[in-house]
Amino acid sequence: MEYLFPEMSEKNEIVLTKLMRAKQEIGTVKKDSKNPFHKSNYASLNAYIDASEEHLLNNGLILVQAGNGNFEKPVMVSTLIHPESGQWLKSYFPILNPKADSQGLGASVTYMRRYSISTLLGLVSEDDDGETAVGRGKYEQQKKTKVVEPEPQPVEDEAKYISKYIGIFDKEDKHLALQYLRQVQAHFEWTAIQAIKEIMKDEKKLFDRFNTWKNKQKKAEVK
Repeated sequence: MEYLFPEMSEKNEIVLTKLMRAKQEIGTVKKDSKNPFHKSNYASLNAYIDASEEHLLNNGLILVQAGNGNFEKPVMVSTLIHPESGQWLKSYFPILNPKADSQGLGASVTYMRRYSISTLLGLVSEDDDGETAVGRGKYEQQKKTKVVEPEPQPVEDEAKYISKYIGIFDKEDKHLALQYLRQVQAHFEWTAIQAIKEIMKDEKKLFDRFNTWKNKQKKAEVK
């Protein structure tokens, strides 16, 4: 298979809504296995299935995983289906088997099934520690913690400033005035609003400098 981009049915509002509800119910996946090589914990394929399958079914969803492609480039295809509406989501993961043996293939299939469930459903895993035992763990606690958002600061409208700036010039000079503004911005590394505020503090000086710049532009065009 040449392209491995995720896909979805043309109509998808139902399956996405159902997935969102299921994801809220699933929460996090417990890390139930140990990797002796990396000395770390991880969530096994069984952990992902145990955590998600019931909630998917309760929301009318079914996850189907199967191999596809060819023997040279095998692919794990994971499809989340809402049978009632016929809507679906689909993702592809290459099945890597550098050792080219059946044991390596089995390990790679398990690995890709686990990662495809995690990515397709948008799940995260965490250690089964004391916090998890009394709730859904650190991740869920963080979601419940009230975050105090900073008060939004008033945003100045750049378009209004530019319109005001352009408005003081004659019609035939407006496009040149805009070029002049951009050069001032670039020279001082200002935003458009900063530049306009500075150069409009003294309109007489602004026009003197603008006309000098404009004459230089005309001379350069003649050459």
